[in-house]
Amino acid sequence: MKKIQTSSSAEILRHDRCRRGSMLIIFMVSLAMLSLTAAALVRVTLLHRSMVRSNEVRIQSEWLFHSAVARAASQLKTNADYNGEEWKIEAESLGQSSSAVAKISVETIDGKTNERRIAISVIYPPDNVQRATVSRTVTISL
Repeated sequence: MKKIQTSSSAEILRHDRCRRGSMLIIFMVSLAMLSLTAAALVRVTLLHRSMVRSNEVRIQSEWLFHSAVARAASQLKTNADYNGEEWKIEAESLGQSSSAVAKISVETIDGKTNERRIAISVIYPPDNVQRATVSRTVTISL
């Protein structure tokens, strides 16, 4: 004759507690992994945002450099004695939240009376730690 084994109620309760404890550990590990993944995504998003902002500032300063060249050429056409300036560009005229500064210096070129060497340095935005500076020299004909 076969003997049927029955579990006592104490064994069943111990088994249920063990199962609940295992489920709690699995849940906690899953929650920790989800938290780490979310933190990594936030960090990547903030890094990407910073890179986009840096690129925006660099491109804006390049455009401001081209504007400073055009300004210097225009000033030289109206005044042959123009030797440069510190051009402060207000934020409102840029359509931005920050202003810019362009330092323009004009020099004559020995032996070439109809050409000028223009050194331009653009700082955008000048009052920010994350600013871009573009400095170049161009030669224009009058």
